[in-house]
Amino acid sequence: MISSVEITRFRGIREGNLEDMTPLVVLVGPNGSGKSTVLDALYVGASEEPGHAAQEAVGRHGGVAHGARWALWRTESSKTALITVTTSAGSSRRCELIARKPAQLQCAPVRDAQPGRRRPGQFEALEGVSGVRLLDPRVFEKQPALHALYTKTVEQGRRQQAKAIIVEVVPYAKDLEILTEANQPIIHLVFDDHSVPIALAGDGIYSLLRISLELASRPGGVVLLEEPEVHQHPGAIRQTMRSILAAVRRDIQVILTTHSLELIDCLLAESSEEDLERLSLYRLQLDNGALVSHRMSGAEVSFARTQIENDLR
Repeated sequence: MISSVEITRFRGIREGNLEDMTPLVVLVGPNGSGKSTVLDALYVGASEEPGHAAQEAVGRHGGVAHGARWALWRTESSKTALITVTTSAGSSRRCELIARKPAQLQCAPVRDAQPGRRRPGQFEALEGVSGVRLLDPRVFEKQPALHALYTKTVEQGRRQQAKAIIVEVVPYAKDLEILTEANQPIIHLVFDDHSVPIALAGDGIYSLLRISLELASRPGGVVLLEEPEVHQHPGAIRQTMRSILAAVRRDIQVILTTHSLELIDCLLAESSEEDLERLSLYRLQLDNGALVSHRMSGAEVSFARTQIENDLR
């Protein structure tokens, strides 16, 4: 499990850190408060392949011609960005990023005081983190095929969990099945007298199923979720929250950003006392590049709903 992250000169964050992170972490704050940057930093710092993760972090933010250039604080490409991730097992990794080319962000391990411990460019394994997955419901084009996730979910013995989540949201739906069209596997929603490809069931249903399958198919590790409420109505948000809590109970760490007060309300409504003990919420803001955070434990979140609402509204 990731316990802390320290960020220096990465995107909009000149300096800042989050500490005492728990199995379920919720990041809230107004637009431009650094939430997405924290997710990208965690993804780069804890990934099995930080260099590849750095390129993905650049690529998922559209609207710019040379994303790598803008990955450093105030676009000062002569300087480097530093990301340090520490786990609950006491393992730590420090990554250095520099924009070598306008469209390429290079990532390298920071050398320690003991030469010879690793080869140049080699990252040591991060003890306590078995894998990191970054999910952004707004960018599903390069994500794993839905039928492959469903297959992994069935192999993990969680088919009924995935089915129940969708059936409760979609009226009269009976099941999920992998059918074929032009010899291509496609997940269908199955009704009594017909079936419909899940991709045609609406963006909210598609997003709900993908997030649920991503969580259900994983045996462990860390999942980073960017605004899971995107496209979803309150009923689907509640089901998404149930999937998230189910994953956390299986020792998957989930770190998410949100702009949804409904998601916070669903989280509180669906959480047991044990779930609240696993929860921490950080209210973020940026002050001239300095990341300012206020941490709340799960027990404090329900008493601070008005303050959280001010961040989300």
